[in-house]
Amino acid sequence: MYSGIWLPLVTPFRSGEVDIEALQSLADHYARTGIAGIVALGTTGEAALLSDIERVTVLQAISDVVDGRLPLLVGIGGMDTREFVREIRRFERWDVAGFLVSAPAYVCPDQAGIEWHFEQIARETERPIVLYDVPHRTGAPIEPDTVARLAEHDNIVAIKACVSRHFDALCKLPINVLCGTDEAFVDCLASGGHGGILASAHVCADLLVEIQSLMQAQDEETARLIFERLKPVLKLLFAAPNPSAIKAMLSLEGRIADEVRMPITRASEALVAQLAQARETLHALRAKLAATV
Repeated sequence: MYSGIWLPLVTPFRSGEVDIEALQSLADHYARTGIAGIVALGTTGEAALLSDIERVTVLQAISDVVDGRLPLLVGIGGMDTREFVREIRRFERWDVAGFLVSAPAYVCPDQAGIEWHFEQIARETERPIVLYDVPHRTGAPIEPDTVARLAEHDNIVAIKACVSRHFDALCKLPINVLCGTDEAFVDCLASGGHGGILASAHVCADLLVEIQSLMQAQDEETARLIFERLKPVLKLLFAAPNPSAIKAMLSLEGRIADEVRMPITRASEALVAQLAQARETLHALRAKLAATV
């Protein structure tokens, strides 16, 4: 199950409130794009800025639309392991595919503390757990040796890997490796990765699916050629605090408002103009690929 392209879905807002209609429209749209699954309440979904009631509302809204069409992972983050456990208990009543769980943020535990953190969570639920290694947010990496020990737990099944230098070591472990750094996607696949949890899939899911298919067909040269043309677009999508640029791009497509929740700010006018040009780049790339089929 934990392979292919997974989408960490944004949370649309309108006038400061969660836009349920737009959220469900997005979920329905992406369920038909060839992605492998959806992540609710991830970083890209601004989960840290949602209230408890809003997080439940978002999860229910997505679940109602996906409804078995795609597996649904739920993001769990924070600082205190006990809060992680309480959040998981709260979400156990939904029929979700598992939990995407980060190391504790801000407190910067050592590897023994990180291992203890994930062991508590693994004991709390029978559902699959995907580790989330995002040290630029948490302040502490999950080292490959720690991952190797955690992989001995039956329900720790995958890792969203954001540290490129760890790809080779992680891909030798009995755990599925999903790239979490969009610009390193092909490098992760080349190391033996199984897919990615990629925010850029909001605007180019079809191209990312095609790139992975080419890699699986051992046509790495073509995959890298397409990806190199895609990279400038990926850089723009992360040129502002995530998910500002992604929401701006979706707004250009008429799917949602570009509203984010402070202290995240909207994409600048200059960036929006660049994103509009990036849409043309994507159209041209899709046309070129269609012409070669």
